[in-house]
Amino acid sequence: MSKLKLTVEEQIEYMKSKGIGFDITNEETAKIYLEKNTYYFKIKSYAKNYDKYQSGQNIGNYLNLEFAYLQELATLDMHLRYFIIKMSLDIEHAIKVKLLCDFNKIEEDGYSIVRKYFDCYEGIKDGISIKKSNPYSSDLISKLEKEEYAIWNLIELLSFGDFIKFYKFFYDENSKHFTGEIFTYPLLSIKSLRNAAAHNNCLLNNLKRQKHDNLNTNRKIDSFVSSIGIKRDVRINHMQKQVVHDFVTLLYVFNKIIESEGVKNATYHQLNELINVRMIKKKDFFAQNDSIRSTYNFIKIIVDYLVKSGI
Repeated sequence: MSKLKLTVEEQIEYMKSKGIGFDITNEETAKIYLEKNTYYFKIKSYAKNYDKYQSGQNIGNYLNLEFAYLQELATLDMHLRYFIIKMSLDIEHAIKVKLLCDFNKIEEDGYSIVRKYFDCYEGIKDGISIKKSNPYSSDLISKLEKEEYAIWNLIELLSFGDFIKFYKFFYDENSKHFTGEIFTYPLLSIKSLRNAAAHNNCLLNNLKRQKHDNLNTNRKIDSFVSSIGIKRDVRINHMQKQVVHDFVTLLYVFNKIIESEGVKNATYHQLNELINVRMIKKKDFFAQNDSIRSTYNFIKIIVDYLVKSGI
C-alpha cells in the first residue's frame, strides 16, 4: 500500500504517534531541522536501532526514543562518512603507488599487461572512452586512443572498482614475483563502504545484529581483531554487521598499506578525535540502547589499539 505524502507538521505528528518524543528537541526546533537540515525519510531510518513494544497498549511504538537521538545519530553518521571518504582516497593512492613500485621490479614494459587486461575484461576500454566528456581526463584519453595505454596511464583513468580488477589481475599474472599480502577481497569491502559514504547513504541506521548472506570476514582481518584481545563470540556478533565489517576492514587495510608516518599519524589523531571525543559528546542519549553502545565499544577497542600503536 502506498504511503501518503505528509507535511513536516504531519511528519512530526506521525512520529509522536509512534512513540518518538520531543522533550529534548521541541517540535518547533524539529520542524526547522526537517526543513533546513535533512528530510523525514533519512532521519526516520535511524529509528531502526530502537526496539518497539511487543504487547500492551503501546504495541508497535518505539521504546525510549527521542527525536534528539535521531538527530545525533544523523550528525555522527555525517562525520563518519567524511572520514571514510578521506581514508578510502588515501588507501586508493597508496595501493596505486605500491602497484607501480612492484611493476618496476619485474620484466614488464607496461603495455603488454594492459593489453592482456583489456582482453580479459571486455568493455573496460570502452568505459574509459566514455569518460572523454569529463574535462579532467578528456585530454589524456583522447591522446591515448591514438597511441596505446600503459600501466601508468591506466591507473589514472580506471574507476576504483575497475582498478581493483586490474590490481588482482596484475598480481595474479605476476604471482611468482610477489608473495606479500594481496588485498583484493578487503578492497571490495572498502569500495562498497566508500560508495555508500560518497552517495550519502545512511551507515548507522541499523546497528542491530544482522547477518548478510555474502558477508564472510577475511581470515587475516579476523586474526587482527583477535590479536587485540577481542573474544570470538564478540567478534562474530559485531563483524556480522555490514557497516562494522567494512569499517574494520578499512582500518585494517589503512594500517597495513599506508607507509607515510605523517599521513598515518594525522589520520589516527583525527580518528581518535572522532571516536573518543565527538562520538561520546552526547553519550547519555544512547545509554539505554545496547546495540549502539556495544557497537561503539567494539569499534573503540580497535581504534584505541591503532591510535596507541600509530601515534
